Amino acid sequence: MGKYGLEDKEFGFIVVSTRRGMKNVRTCVKKGVIEMHVPPGIGYDELRRVVEQNRERLRLMLARAEKNGLRYKVGDVVRCLDGSSIVIGVQSLCPGKAIMGECADGNFYVNISQEMVFSDENVINLISRCLKSIAKRKADAVIIGMAQETMAEIGVKHCRFIIGSGLRKLGHCTPKGEIQLSYNLMFLPRHLARFVILHELAHLTHFNHGSEFHDLLNRYCGGNERLWNAELKHFNWPVRM
Repeated sequence: MGKYGLEDKEFGFIVVSTRRGMKNVRTCVKKGVIEMHVPPGIGYDELRRVVEQNRERLRLMLARAEKNGLRYKVGDVVRCLDGSSIVIGVQSLCPGKAIMGECADGNFYVNISQEMVFSDENVINLISRCLKSIAKRKADAVIIGMAQETMAEIGVKHCRFIIGSGLRKLGHCTPKGEIQLSYNLMFLPRHLARFVILHELAHLTHFNHGSEFHDLLNRYCGGNERLWNAELKHFNWPVRM
């Protein structure tokens, strides 16, 4: 795999990587920089045409990546699906570590060592892992309970739910009717978590994303499918993706 760069008047330096077997150009954003994965032999003129044709989409990708850039500080409160909160703070009891636990009122805390710097990428990742650990601990009771209630509301029967760990893929329905729901739904507001559940329940009837599937899902959502889908795509996650 070769790697080189392409200068653009708007986006600056774009990282270009060639990969054997690729037939199309693929783009992503990593640490605020656009990366293009391309078939071997593609020239600069063709790359510039691809950038120009996708300029608006690339702008949106950069904006979304900037929005999703995690920054924590003392006193941040992360809301959970069950109404509880996780408060981020500092502590001096365990140098070099983060401690987490449950408060008497049912809320949680994540406290990093006082000498740690919140802007450090390693500290950001550490806090994110702690938040996910708390969410995972609560997911079985909260998410599966909500899924079962939602299933009963729309009249679907004989479905098994299990908890998974996806963030980009929040739910999955198998041909056998088993639905996997990510514990990261714990960080969503209730209507968006319910939307993910309804999406997978609609797959029990239509195992595709055709027009009949969307018609059914929209009925399940009370006409809000497009609105909730757009809201979910732009949700600002409090954990590392």
